[in-house]
Amino acid sequence: MEIRGLTKKYGKKSVVDEVDLSLDCKTYALLGPNGAGKTTLIRMLAGVLKPTSGSISQDLNKESIGYVPQRFGCFPDVTVYEQLQYFCFLKNISVREEKEQINSVLKLVHLTDQKEIRCKKLSGGMIRRVGIAQALLGSPRLLLLDEPTVGLDLEERLRFNQVITSLQGKSTIMISTHQTEDIRDICSQIIIMNNGRILVDSDKNDIIRYAQGKVYLIPASKNIQNEHCFVMNAETNGAESLIRVLSDVKPDEGVLQKATLEDGYFAYIKKF
Repeated sequence: MEIRGLTKKYGKKSVVDEVDLSLDCKTYALLGPNGAGKTTLIRMLAGVLKPTSGSISQDLNKESIGYVPQRFGCFPDVTVYEQLQYFCFLKNISVREEKEQINSVLKLVHLTDQKEIRCKKLSGGMIRRVGIAQALLGSPRLLLLDEPTVGLDLEERLRFNQVITSLQGKSTIMISTHQTEDIRDICSQIIIMNNGRILVDSDKNDIIRYAQGKVYLIPASKNIQNEHCFVMNAETNGAESLIRVLSDVKPDEGVLQKATLEDGYFAYIKKF
């Protein structure tokens, strides 16, 4: 898939601004803070939002795209199985094939025992899993997932990772999130977006290397003199409280740390 100059404006404001991307049969993470334009980009790729300008070159029809929106809802009075039957109809999956396909995706998201439960009785996490299940129907060639792990507990997130891992090499997958832990182990290609623009599209290890030499632990009580210094989180080492920071120069009493994907993400977002 080739994306060239993709732009979405609301009035004079560009929510997505001149985006260029080439997507292959890989698993991509689309990282960025809230308001970066991730959801708007995903919706344009899914065909549910028309771009203001630019082009998306692809040989896919809508039946070849699986899409989990940020806010997925079910019809409250139908069962889980009936809800998935409805999506089979939308994807032109034949009646002859729908039973096998529905049972297959229900097994993947661990909802087989809940297939006869009416959707209004499902928890938020279960509804999210129905959303993932419907996106997998029809073995889509392009799978677009917008904040797919919101509402999932730790065990369900691990299952989601297993599902995505099983699809690698079979589909082009894009997972939009602002949480690096959601994609750390399942995405090798990272796209970082902010203010409607792509900051970087690179291998995960390149993102980590970008932050190497800029990450320090310093005592929490230490006054940070470097103005261009970003505090990421707090840690403890025994009785000592420490803070993890990004800095262009070594802070006083700073101990250099091995960079992580999260460090690399913040290094791009905060322009280090």
